[in-house]
Amino acid sequence: MMTSLDETDRQILKLLARSGRQPLKQLASAVGLSRSTTTARLRRLEREGFIQGYCAILSSSVSPRPNQAVLLVKLDKTPAYDIIDAIRQIDEVIQCRSVAGDIDLVLDVAADAVETLNKVRDRVSTISGVAEVRTHMVLATNFRTVLS
Repeated sequence: MMTSLDETDRQILKLLARSGRQPLKQLASAVGLSRSTTTARLRRLEREGFIQGYCAILSSSVSPRPNQAVLLVKLDKTPAYDIIDAIRQIDEVIQCRSVAGDIDLVLDVAADAVETLNKVRDRVSTISGVAEVRTHMVLATNFRTVLS
């Protein structure tokens, strides 16, 4: 069960979103808590699902999957939640967002080769409930903003 976040929790999350490698001592100092209290809060935030993990964002020049595409998926009358589990099984799909408008889902895909992207696109298009898939190749990632 997730508890509500207080202002200190929000501040911790904002700082971690900017830099997940921040030393505990620095994080505790920034929020005005002891290291032990900050550690306890971090463990609670992790346990309750507010923090789902920590990762390094790799440069595309060293990424094991440098080929990227955005798939715009339009569904027939099938609700998105009925097909999301099928999409989740595709390793190359790194993010799936439900959106409003003339499309229903936006999938971010990363693969080792363009041929693999094509196979992913074909696989998504054969999922029951998918009416249309439009593919947009990512040419460059010019910047990435961390939400905070």
